[in-house]
Amino acid sequence: MTKAEKIRKIQGILELKDFREDLYADLLKTMGDLKTNYGDYMITEPIDCNEELKRISGADYELCTALLTMLLREDHFSNGSFERRFAKGQVLPVLVRMKDVLSAGV
Repeated sequence: MTKAEKIRKIQGILELKDFREDLYADLLKTMGDLKTNYGDYMITEPIDCNEELKRISGADYELCTALLTMLLREDHFSNGSFERRFAKGQVLPVLVRMKDVLSAGV
């Protein structure tokens, strides 16, 4: 998938402003960016999602996809956490950063 195609897909999700985690999982899968090894990108042990999310502003595309995967996995273990993080404004900034990083390279 090209950068331009990824940007369009991300923009589509941003415009929905929906918290359903399946949309985000499908997005990562469709783009080929779901990180099954997301823990390799994290700097906290055990993974502290709040600390890891502080890295968004300086994150490259790969780290962003790992952070989004992390949030999806957190919801798997703690049902409802993705919706709560979405409500707190912690999900969309990851997508915005992904789009911004991709756009800088187009």
